Amino acid sequence: MDSFWTIFWLGAIAFAFLAYLLLLFAISADLFRDDRTSGWMKAFWVCFLLLVPFVSALIYVILKSDGIAERSRTTRIQSRGADPDAG
Repeated sequence: MDSFWTIFWLGAIAFAFLAYLLLLFAISADLFRDDRTSGWMKAFWVCFLLLVPFVSALIYVILKSDGIAERSRTTRIQSRGADPDAG
């Protein structure tokens, strides 16, 4: 029975870590896609994400949620317009 819980917690921790990495890469992509944010502010966010990862990711998503959706939509529209084979 002990090995079941060991495997269970290993899987749960691995899932949480992969979910966090996905969120970190999404935030990083959005951060560097943002033209309105200055270079110093981007550097601050990167340092904040590395030093206090979970809190800073939560704060970033709360503060910039509207901008994330807008920049993602704009990038998607631009990429469809640039591809001549896009449907």
